[in-house]
Amino acid sequence: MKTNPPQPKKKSHFKAGLLAGAVFGLAAGIFMSSKDGKKLAKNLQAKTKGIQARLQKEIKKAAHLSEETYEDAIDRVLAYYTKSRKIATKEVPALKRYLMGKWHMIQREMKSAGKR
Repeated sequence: MKTNPPQPKKKSHFKAGLLAGAVFGLAAGIFMSSKDGKKLAKNLQAKTKGIQARLQKEIKKAAHLSEETYEDAIDRVLAYYTKSRKIATKEVPALKRYLMGKWHMIQREMKSAGKR
């Protein structure tokens, strides 16, 4: 009967990943509690409110709100903010994905409000 030599244990990167995540989380927490981090968070909050307000105005202009008209409104708002340099061009795809992800929530709210 042949016996196979013992195989070396496969190393798990779980502990290294956990440690890296903890270090990153700690650094992010420290930064966000710093003066610069608070300023960044406040600036981001102001941008978000501005984009939401402008998007609501665009949506109200639409006679009938569909996913297509919602996407068109998002495109117009993001084009305005990009042109005015209030957001970076590289931020646009992520913002658009985020806002388009809200379509189903908006659709449900419209249905519950009796609008179609």
